[in-house]
Amino acid sequence: MATFTEKMRRLDRIRLTLKRKFGDQPKPMVTHPVEHALRTILAEEAGQAQVEDAIGRMRAQFADWNDLRVSRPREIRETLGSDFPRRGHKARVIPRLLDQVFKHHNSMVWDFLETMGKVETRAYFESLEEVRPFVAATLARDCAGAHAFPVDHDVARVLGRLGILDPDEQSDVEMQAYLERGVKSTRAYEVHQLVRRLAEKLCLVEEPLCRRCPLKDGCPSAMLAPKKKAKKKTAPKRKRKKARRKAPKKAPKRRKKRTAKGRKRTARAKKK
Repeated sequence: MATFTEKMRRLDRIRLTLKRKFGDQPKPMVTHPVEHALRTILAEEAGQAQVEDAIGRMRAQFADWNDLRVSRPREIRETLGSDFPRRGHKARVIPRLLDQVFKHHNSMVWDFLETMGKVETRAYFESLEEVRPFVAATLARDCAGAHAFPVDHDVARVLGRLGILDPDEQSDVEMQAYLERGVKSTRAYEVHQLVRRLAEKLCLVEEPLCRRCPLKDGCPSAMLAPKKKAKKKTAPKRKRKKARRKAPKKAPKRRKKRTAKGRKRTARAKKK
């Protein structure tokens, strides 16, 4: 079994490989913490294009983010669309998060974050109900500059398949602490974003595209995945003409041998 040090060295090699594949990952400029929180929640198991479309639909459907706060989960769920990943859970968490912050600070701008420190910001969002640890870690990292490695379902799935994490045995908080201890603060954002790009493009939830993955040679899951046998190209079969079967010839009827008695009967019949 690989040690912690070996896993972190391997994770750094994974970073370099993914960087060659996906390029640099610039840090975002967070100008509106509320909108950033919404994107963080929506992005779990969803692609960037899906998130941006969902944000656009919510802007069109609701007057502002305060209107979103007081909306029913059913309305938000319908706005996200029937094919949006985990839409029921997200439609319940989003208004719950906004409402709790509004009741604490009477604000939909979240300017109170400017006076909070790194540890205080993370602890505050972790204390809110139905807010997953990865949301608190993301806001503390991007809004307060904290050293954090958010672990949502995408990150846990990819690093679990690569053998870095063990989602079946580790909780979200334990996985985040594990990665924050092993990844330097200067590289944590880059590693996190590269892993997310891999989750979005190739390491999908149901059918990962292992053949196209740059990590397939060192990924335990890719090695165990059943390989599809290539179909052999065969020349088209020539149609053979069916030969007509000739009916078997009937054997000639054999004449019965005439006995002496039979010849006498024939002679008598002629005389008469």
